[in-house]
Amino acid sequence: MPIKDIDQIIHGGLPLRRVKTLAKPKPTSQPNPQHILMKDVVPPLSRGDFLNCWKEDRRELEKIRTEKEKIFQENKKLRAVMNTTWSKDWPNEVSKIFKEGKDDKAKT
Repeated sequence: MPIKDIDQIIHGGLPLRRVKTLAKPKPTSQPNPQHILMKDVVPPLSRGDFLNCWKEDRRELEKIRTEKEKIFQENKKLRAVMNTTWSKDWPNEVSKIFKEGKDDKAKT
């Protein structure tokens, strides 16, 4: 019996052959321009469009800030009324607190 080589032992006497893969290579196709262009969907935007939207948002933000400030001032008056102690002249003090806010509006 002849001495077996390590390769012969591993392969069991079968000759080496190259294994071909069954997977086919993916074709490299060009994308369809109709599907990648957004000209019809998104109109071209200019700097003016952006600035107009920005100014509109700023106006809305200022409007919300003024409303928030009014609510804050009203809550501040109500808190001042709640912190006053009851006395004979309590109604005069309360009316004075509410009148202060009206005087501020008349000044501006």
